[in-house]
Amino acid sequence: MVLIRTQLKRLKRRLLRRKYRPFLVTGIFVVLVLSIALYSSLMSKHIDPSAYRGLLDTIAAGESSGNYNAHFGNAANSSPQFTRMTVSEVVQWQKEYVQAGNPSNAVGRYQIIQPTLEGLIKELRIPPSTIFNEILQDKMAITLMERRGAIDFARATISAEQFAANLAKEWAALPRITGDNPAASFYAGDGLNASRIPVGTMLGAVREFKKAAE
Repeated sequence: MVLIRTQLKRLKRRLLRRKYRPFLVTGIFVVLVLSIALYSSLMSKHIDPSAYRGLLDTIAAGESSGNYNAHFGNAANSSPQFTRMTVSEVVQWQKEYVQAGNPSNAVGRYQIIQPTLEGLIKELRIPPSTIFNEILQDKMAITLMERRGAIDFARATISAEQFAANLAKEWAALPRITGDNPAASFYAGDGLNASRIPVGTMLGAVREFKKAAE
């Protein structure tokens, strides 16, 4: 009798294991997928900002000759000093600059136009009183690069050519890289913009960024 009861208990355990095995396997699979997704998300946010330095310098060379106080039509500008103005003051200046009849209100080292600047202020939750200094301008430029695929490129999911072409859509002074005239600006012909960076220089900069990001 005892032996029969023991055998029945073993059989019951086996049946329970078989009954719930599919749920157990599914549960493990879900946990693994979520873990991988979480790991990828964390990794994507851990590119050292210093890895962007060479790429930032290349973009700035074409857009503003490296001047954090540049504005459209005056790359050598020193007054007003945008690096001492709040972001709200910069936006107001941009509005007034266009109202005065100027065709563009791009400002700073990375020539950020008003709609883009306002979008970055909202996305990064920047208080209106924050100073538009060198550190903030670099941070904004990095955010724009991430929008254009910097993280994907660093993780080898897009090519150097594709990433560089994406950046050309953000910054008109960069070469378009792809198409019939790769050395031209993506916005060539609009009467305002032209590429100022050679194709080889641009591709070299994005590849150096990837090495620094690894």
